[in-house]
Amino acid sequence: MAEIKARVDPAIKKKIASMAKKKKMTQSAFINLHLERITTPNLFQEEKNRFEEMLRMHIEVFATFAKSNEELLKKITSIEGVLNREVQKVIEQEVNE
Repeated sequence: MAEIKARVDPAIKKKIASMAKKKKMTQSAFINLHLERITTPNLFQEEKNRFEEMLRMHIEVFATFAKSNEELLKKITSIEGVLNREVQKVIEQEVNE
């Protein structure tokens, strides 16, 4: 790859350095990675695939929550039934006394 030299605003240079540090990369490697992504002809397809994967993960999480909520509702309904029976027993005992 040919070397490109450009004048960069110091604030942007700091931001690039910070972002590269977070990714544990050199500034040059970080910039090259993003240049490759920008020049990739399938960039939009890659982004679409990434968003579809994120959507799948969210769907799985919501499905898990729905299943958990359904199970929780069954347990609460069961507990409510037991409590109602116990309350009825107490009421019957009070009436019989």
